[in-house]
Amino acid sequence: MEMNNDTDLSIWNKLHWFNFPDMDKRLASEDEHLEQRILPSVEFNNYNPMYVYMNNGRIPELEHIHHSLKAVEGLNKVGITFYLNEPLCMYDNALTEHTLMFYSEFSGNEEPEHVRADELDSIRDYIIKNSLTNVKVKTCDYDSGKFLPYYQEWMTVSCEDTFIKNAIIVNIYDDSYDNWDLLGVAASNFSKKFINLNWRWTPHRNLIAAFLANSDSQVSFFYKTDLARLQNLPWVDIKNWPRGYGQRISEGIESLDSKGPFCVDVPFNELLDIEGQPYPVDTRVDDLFDPSVDDFTPIEAYYKDSFCDVVTESRFAQPTANYSEKTHQPMWYRKPFIVMAPPGTLKYLHEEGYQTFSDFWDESYDLCTNHEERLFKIFEVIEYIESKSIEELHAIYREMEPILSHNRKQVESNIYKWRQNDKEI
Repeated sequence: MEMNNDTDLSIWNKLHWFNFPDMDKRLASEDEHLEQRILPSVEFNNYNPMYVYMNNGRIPELEHIHHSLKAVEGLNKVGITFYLNEPLCMYDNALTEHTLMFYSEFSGNEEPEHVRADELDSIRDYIIKNSLTNVKVKTCDYDSGKFLPYYQEWMTVSCEDTFIKNAIIVNIYDDSYDNWDLLGVAASNFSKKFINLNWRWTPHRNLIAAFLANSDSQVSFFYKTDLARLQNLPWVDIKNWPRGYGQRISEGIESLDSKGPFCVDVPFNELLDIEGQPYPVDTRVDDLFDPSVDDFTPIEAYYKDSFCDVVTESRFAQPTANYSEKTHQPMWYRKPFIVMAPPGTLKYLHEEGYQTFSDFWDESYDLCTNHEERLFKIFEVIEYIESKSIEELHAIYREMEPILSHNRKQVESNIYKWRQNDKEI
């Protein structure tokens, strides 16, 4: 087979392979993140051939992999498994390019037969080129097989989220949240109704930051934007929004632009250009700084001073549910949450053993496959919480104690505990 030289040892932009009879292991695949966390979390795929892809989009390295006839015979007997560590970059096959940077957002009315994914396209081409007949693909997308039926001819697609198995909750300095008695005291002290943390720019993050900009909230958002940009999306029609939502968004965007940047845990001195920096950097740390993985500023104080986390997951207007460490974070800090994510994400969380808050507010937004209507339902939950006084929210918070304690324990048990030098980390 042919492969390019392994000149870049970074694991994050590479395809990694293990247990192939005609392929040498690459140096980058010896990284401890892979060998001590990801591989054990999938039980090493029973030491059968496997790929781990850590990036988004097409997988160019697959184009250069040509197995021998003898290897193909063996691979078709034992099978090959792909583990994709990031959400799929989906698109509508009627469109020639993605609607949002490296993936597409959808209207909510698309037919599954027309949904494609860059990663699965690459795997399909690799399968055809090598005459493979026994390939499984494990994705981070809930019900991915159901929503991507086109690929059934070549591979079995299902959900097994290696990212969430190995998620890290960073910025944990104060573990007093282990003690509910202490937390009960802290509960009477929070002064804000919401916390909303955003990093990379996406339309749904821009919309919710604008919606919360003039409310009793702690919001992070540091981009200059305008209403016209948000009106050119496949899933919203802001000009025709009901119940004053358009005015609230317009006023919120004005506040984001005139008072911004809105900073919580990571400070910025000026608003960023969405086109130039959709992934912001903090040069005091490094050019690739990301608060989801880098340890910089403690955030537990912000959580202690907030009632509810409005979690903006990476994706919103797509058919397959997905969640990340962003949703684990309020669970760790024993806070209720509203999840801005694709439909079915709360259902996915329930199947993973977590509890949510339907006893306290309407969570029917999770069932709504029309992305604009789901956004409205989330707005309604926020407005319901806004209608409560801080004193009322203190009382509600105490009533939530069984759910909050359960979720904290569930996070601890569900996140994979890797071992290093026989000592659990």
